Amino acid sequence: MSTIDRIRVRVAHDDPIAVAGLSTALCRYHDLDVDVLDDRSDAAPGGLRLPGRRSVDVVLADYANGVPLAMQAARESIAPGVPKIVILTAIDREWEIRSALARGVRGYLLVGCTLDELADGLRAVHRGARHLSPRAAARLAESISIEPLTAREEQVLRLVVEGLCNKAIGGRLGIAVGTVKSHLKSTFEKLHVRSRTQAVAVVERRGLLREHPQSEAGRAPHAAAVLMTRHAAAAHAANRAELAA
Repeated sequence: MSTIDRIRVRVAHDDPIAVAGLSTALCRYHDLDVDVLDDRSDAAPGGLRLPGRRSVDVVLADYANGVPLAMQAARESIAPGVPKIVILTAIDREWEIRSALARGVRGYLLVGCTLDELADGLRAVHRGARHLSPRAAARLAESISIEPLTAREEQVLRLVVEGLCNKAIGGRLGIAVGTVKSHLKSTFEKLHVRSRTQAVAVVERRGLLREHPQSEAGRAPHAAAVLMTRHAAAAHAANRAELAA
């Protein structure tokens, strides 16, 4: 393969072990030229700096680095030679995937994919296509038929996640309890759930109601369990209060 056909790849990750491992693994592919940075010369305040135009074709990054780099690339997209951004991450929630793609990420692959799948994703993005791993694509497909929540339904759902009963939600939002119940009924129908606990589970699984993308480090393995335990106790108390009212 000629030099002009080779794809110049840079691995951008905060973990030097991840950089070394990915760089070494990708070097086995003859069409990939992997750029290894030992001195972090592209470090910039608040994160990594986008590589210079025409110096790199594709940047492979974790979520925390990939989204800001994609935003930089989008701002410079009118100029030729701006590298495309591919994210390799364990974050598989719908909200984070949508957020990354909306900010200019061209490829989204999940940890656990094979090395061949990763290389194919880099090639596809280099050709100008968008590329999602099957599991990431399934997350998005899952939500296609789901009607989006209204602003008020989101407000009510946030307070449900906090464990508030209908009366407390109504007091917080300045609406009647009957109106709260109406919003909850509509929300449950849209989420295809029957209870508050199921709604909270969907919120956690899909990453709904998030205002900012979650970082890799911030996603503790037990986060869902902690949320569900806290909500279950609060929901139980709320249900008792409603029965007594």
